[in-house]
Amino acid sequence: MSWNDVDDKHKKKDDRQFVACQEEYEIKYIIDSVIAHYPNLSRTSIEAAVKHCCKAVPAPRPRAKFWQCMALQLGISYP
Repeated sequence: MSWNDVDDKHKKKDDRQFVACQEEYEIKYIIDSVIAHYPNLSRTSIEAAVKHCCKAVPAPRPRAKFWQCMALQLGISYP
């Protein structure tokens, strides 16, 4: 299931292009996605990156900016 599908299920397209750090399902999806694509990264480092980016990227947090922050924190590539 894509992030849009997960987000639509909960928010009905209201905030499709943004990361809501207060929404547990979004944070879980982000962590699970990173683990799936980068299994060599520890869950602790991913959670720390999420916390950092939730603070570093001001709300409303555009997904692209949030993922750029995550990539920088974790040393991974982001298209």
